[in-house]
Amino acid sequence: MKKNVSAVLCIAASAALAAFSGPVVAAPCTVVAFNSCYIGVDGTDTQTLTGAAGPYDFVGLGVRSTDPQLPGFQPFPGNPSGTLNINAGGSMTLNYLPNTISGPPPRPNDNSVLVGVSSGSTGVLNVNGGSINAPMLIAGQSDDTRPSTGTVTISNGGKFTAILNSGPGGPLPGQPAVGIGRGLGSTGTVNVDGAGSELKASLGSMSIGRQGSGTLNITNGGSVIVGGTVFGSTPSVLGSSLIVVDGGGSKLDAGNNSILLGINQGSLDPNDPAHGTATLNVRGGGEVVGNVTLGQGGTLRGDGTITGNVLNLGGTIMPGNSPGTLHIDGNFKQNGGTIDIEIAGAALFDTIDVTMNVDLDNVLIRFIFTGGYAPTAGDSYDFLTFGGSIANVNPLYEILGLQPGFEYGVSNINGMLALNARTDGVAVPEPASLALLGLALIGMVATRRRRRG
Repeated sequence: MKKNVSAVLCIAASAALAAFSGPVVAAPCTVVAFNSCYIGVDGTDTQTLTGAAGPYDFVGLGVRSTDPQLPGFQPFPGNPSGTLNINAGGSMTLNYLPNTISGPPPRPNDNSVLVGVSSGSTGVLNVNGGSINAPMLIAGQSDDTRPSTGTVTISNGGKFTAILNSGPGGPLPGQPAVGIGRGLGSTGTVNVDGAGSELKASLGSMSIGRQGSGTLNITNGGSVIVGGTVFGSTPSVLGSSLIVVDGGGSKLDAGNNSILLGINQGSLDPNDPAHGTATLNVRGGGEVVGNVTLGQGGTLRGDGTITGNVLNLGGTIMPGNSPGTLHIDGNFKQNGGTIDIEIAGAALFDTIDVTMNVDLDNVLIRFIFTGGYAPTAGDSYDFLTFGGSIANVNPLYEILGLQPGFEYGVSNINGMLALNARTDGVAVPEPASLALLGLALIGMVATRRRRRG
C-alpha cells in the first residue's frame, strides 16, 4: 500500500482515523493521507463523486487500518468495504510518479486505484458516466498475503484510462497496467458495459487471474484497449480467468499483441505445468483483436470474431453458441488438444470459419450430437471452412450422443472439412429422457403388482 500505510495506521478502529496524517473528509474520501484517498476504512462506506477530485498518489477502496503481519498490531476484526461511485460529470486523476513506483524498493501498488486493499476487504468502483485517469487499476489485491475482493463496473459512457507503460521503457517493466484477481486467493471482476464505455491501457499489459480468480466482461458495445500482452492465468496453477466479449460492438482490442490463455507466459510450452485455467468467450457479434494462444488450460469458445491468428497448443476450442460459427480472421494452427463440434440439426451445427490457412496436427475432433437429434444417411456438416491452404490433416475423430454402429467419413473438398453420414444414426437418450423412462417402467411394474393382488 502507499508508503507502507498499514504500518502507519493505528491499532483499533476508533483510534485508526486519528492516526492518519490528513483530515477526515465527507467526500469523495473517508480519509486523506499521504496525498492519497481511502474509502471504507475499518468499516463500510460509500462515496459519490460528481465533480473533479485529485490528483492523488493512490486510491484505496476497502482498507484495514492495521496489518496482522506487523509486530504489536492487532488486526481489525471486521471486513472493511469501500465503494466509490463516479457519476456523469465526475472525474478523478492520479499522479504518475515513476520513481516512486520503481523504488528502491519497487512498490508496484503505488500510483494505482486499488479496489480491495486489505485481507478480507471488499472494494467496489462504479465509473457510471464519469472518468478516471491513473497509472494502474488493480481489482483484487496483488499482494499474496492480503487476499481481497474487487469489483469495477464502467458503464453509461464511463472511462478508465490506465497510463502505465508496461514495456522495457517503463518504470517497472512487466508490471501490468490493469490487474484483475492477481493476488493469491483474491477475486477481481471488471465489467465494461455499453457503447462509449471504455477501459484503456494504451501502453500497458493486462493480467487476469494471475494467482486468484479474475473475470473481464465486455458487453453491449463496451470497449477494452490494451497496448501490450493480455495474460490469462499464465504463471500459476492457482489462477483462473474468464474473458467474455458479448454483443455487437463489444471489443477487446490488443492490436498485434498476444492474448495468452492457460499457458506459461515465458516458455509457451504446453507441457509446462506453470499455468492455470482461462476461458475466452466471444459471442453475439463481439470481437477480439489480437493473436490468441491457448495452452492446455485454455478454452476458446463462442460465435463472435477473432481478428488475428489463433494458435492452440493443447487447449480446447468450442465454436458456436449452442451452436453457431466462430470466425477467425487470420491463420488457425492447432497442435494437440480438442475441437468440440455440436450438431443439433441438419442445418444447425458448429463451424469454424477461417479466412486464411489451417494447420491441424494430432488434434481430437469430437462431434457431439445433442437435443436428441440423429443424422440420416447422406447428411453432411461443414464444420471447418478456410480461405487458404490446409496442412497436417490427421485428426482423431470421436462421435458422442449416438449409439454404436453409426458410420461416417470426413471429406476435404473446396476449402472445407465436412462430416458425412454414411448410415442413419440413433440418438442416445439424454438423462432427462432416461429418468422419465425409468419412472414409466416403475409405474408399469407397480400397476402389474396391483393387478396381481
